Amino acid sequence: MTKKSDDCPTWLATFADLMSLLMAVFVLLFAMSTLDAKKYEGIVESLTNTLGHGAGMNQVQLDYFKKTEQINPIPTPSSKPDLTPEKLKPLYESIAKTYEKSQRESNIEVSIDEDRQQVKVSFPERISFPTGEADLKPGFSLQLRKLKNLIDNTILVKAIGHTDKRPISSDRFRSNWELSSARAAAVIQQLIDDEIITPDQAEVIGVADTHPVDERENDAAYALNRRVEIVLIPHSHEHFKRQKIEIE
Repeated sequence: MTKKSDDCPTWLATFADLMSLLMAVFVLLFAMSTLDAKKYEGIVESLTNTLGHGAGMNQVQLDYFKKTEQINPIPTPSSKPDLTPEKLKPLYESIAKTYEKSQRESNIEVSIDEDRQQVKVSFPERISFPTGEADLKPGFSLQLRKLKNLIDNTILVKAIGHTDKRPISSDRFRSNWELSSARAAAVIQQLIDDEIITPDQAEVIGVADTHPVDERENDAAYALNRRVEIVLIPHSHEHFKRQKIEIE
């Protein structure tokens, strides 16, 4: 008479390994996020019905979750924790008033974006730079000096250079990327030289022709797209004490 084997089937060992891995995945997911108890229970029930077996292990997981669900989650910092929206509108109003005449005569644009908590001043190329160059026109330096006493040391200042889509290749600039970046850098350097801002407030960005305001292919559209923008974002004092400026 043959003795019945008491050994477990080989597939059961593999299945046990699979369930252990699933448990590890759930532990990791729980560690990285905050779950709703009812949702978690539904997931466990679904897996139990699908896979069968392992009910005892799933119940242990669920019991553990119920015991720990009241633990406060690790706080995650806000994406823009140091912004000071109460300073935004006064900043916009003071700059708009300063450039009121220039907006009519030189097509300088001053705008406010309350969603992004920033004020933007846009200068067209015809008053800021010679075509294909990154040396400030004398009149543009005077326009930049109007910002003196309007920007305190808690305002992040971004200079963003834009070009049109026509390629450039010169001894100084191999591409529109280099030209737009050089123009943005020239604006920031002028603001620093005039002691309007400090270096740790500044950010230089060149975007070439990737952010056009007019996508038509004619001279008027090209002229609108060639511009340099100064973006002003009010922050708290702690922002500049605590961390380096990060590009958004």
